[in-house]
Amino acid sequence: MNNDGLLDLFVVNYLSWDGSREPDCKFEGKFEYCHPKFYKPTPSQLFINKGNGKFEDISEQAGIRALPGKGMGIGIADHDNDGLPDIFVANDKLFNFLFHNRGNNKFDEVAFETGVALPQNGNFISNMGVDFRDLNNDGLADLAMAALKNETFPVFENNGRGGFTEITARSGITALSDPMSGYSVNIDDFDNDGWKDIFVSRGDVASPNMAVQIQVDQPNTVFRNLGNGKYVAATVEAGFTEQPPRRHRGAAGGDLNHDGKLDLVVTALSAPAEIWMNDSPGHNHWLELFLRGTKSNRDGIGARVKITAEGKTQFNHMTTASGYASSSAGPVHFGLGDAKTADEVEIRWPSGTVQILKNVAADQLLEVKEPQ
Repeated sequence: MNNDGLLDLFVVNYLSWDGSREPDCKFEGKFEYCHPKFYKPTPSQLFINKGNGKFEDISEQAGIRALPGKGMGIGIADHDNDGLPDIFVANDKLFNFLFHNRGNNKFDEVAFETGVALPQNGNFISNMGVDFRDLNNDGLADLAMAALKNETFPVFENNGRGGFTEITARSGITALSDPMSGYSVNIDDFDNDGWKDIFVSRGDVASPNMAVQIQVDQPNTVFRNLGNGKYVAATVEAGFTEQPPRRHRGAAGGDLNHDGKLDLVVTALSAPAEIWMNDSPGHNHWLELFLRGTKSNRDGIGARVKITAEGKTQFNHMTTASGYASSSAGPVHFGLGDAKTADEVEIRWPSGTVQILKNVAADQLLEVKEPQ
């Protein structure tokens, strides 16, 4: 959080629960999950790495503890490109939080000022997982999250002026996601065409007892980015209906078989984990960067990467914070489409060091060490 080369820890807490005081929530005489309104919110926590194997809880002085929430997902990105990572917390049936990092371990909560506290209609929704990455290749981190049926999956586009604009409706995702319930959100370029897509692990919060009334078990979906601000939902096309629908929850992405296409591991309640191997058609090229920090943290978390190939520019950043109750490992992945070479790769390390690589061949996992 403070770019000192030591990884810190941000903990999202959900709610205050006491088993001896559990509300009596039932459906047709059977116990059912209770609405979040029956529980008190709890604040998140920020622990700063002291570098001696110990962490210090600085939640109060950082401005985190004063804001109790019902956090379900967290995204970390430098949304205003000031060199400091900011923290977005997706809250369940409460206002979301965006903690703007102003340095010296101090944060301001700016969700209302930046337009991400609530969706456009002003309703509280059941926010679940979130990812915080650049969707439109303008160098600014955008937000995508999941919720439940009739709440849609909100998408907020970074306007470059310190705020966000909700684009859920004009992107087509309002109509596509309205009948869906989802949990984990993972933004990645799954077809390597140079535009990041949005994967959502799907399933409702309700127990199987409610299946007579709502669709509890659901197939997963990937919203394919068409590159023009529009998305299409590929559920059948992606093969997700070839397995029975389930109450999916966590999801993590990574290239499991080293073919340059990002695969997925998805968990489900009362069911085995699912491994989805990416066999997208076509021969689009790709590049993965395995970052190794020296002055920055070892894994290069927080490093911002810009790639230019055949006149097209993309951005991504190294983070493991995405989805719901999950973590996706590096490396930083780029789809290059028809380009066989990245003309330039620019890495802005958390230490402030800027490293530039020229004429990098595609279709490889390249280890990059931060200059001393």
